[in-house]
Amino acid sequence: MQDASPSGVPSSQKSGREETLRLHQANERTMLAWIRTGISLMAFGFAIARFGVFLREVATAGKVPINLQPGVGSAWVGAALVALGMIANLLATVRYGQVRGAIERGDVGPPRAGIVYVIGITATLVGLVMTILLARALGD
Repeated sequence: MQDASPSGVPSSQKSGREETLRLHQANERTMLAWIRTGISLMAFGFAIARFGVFLREVATAGKVPINLQPGVGSAWVGAALVALGMIANLLATVRYGQVRGAIERGDVGPPRAGIVYVIGITATLVGLVMTILLARALGD
């Protein structure tokens, strides 16, 4: 006979429900961390794009000489970061739903790391473009 807790629920059922609850909470924390990351990427991208606009305004006013070259600039890098943040938020939400369904089915296994690699590689490429742009600006 199974021991019953003070609530009248057998302890084996209670521990299974508690484990499921812990898995759901961990899934939610992970999604929220990805959402924060996406929002941070979008805010950083917006700031980069706006700073480029600020520099052009300063150059137009003639207060500081700035060598503006055509090509990939801060607006494009900023837009890429905003898009990357939006994609991170979308994929985090989709992933949350997939993991939630797997938890409910009892089909919990190791997570796929595809989203991590895609976001990481894309962020690295954006960082590389930013580094090249800064190096070109310093070389002038």
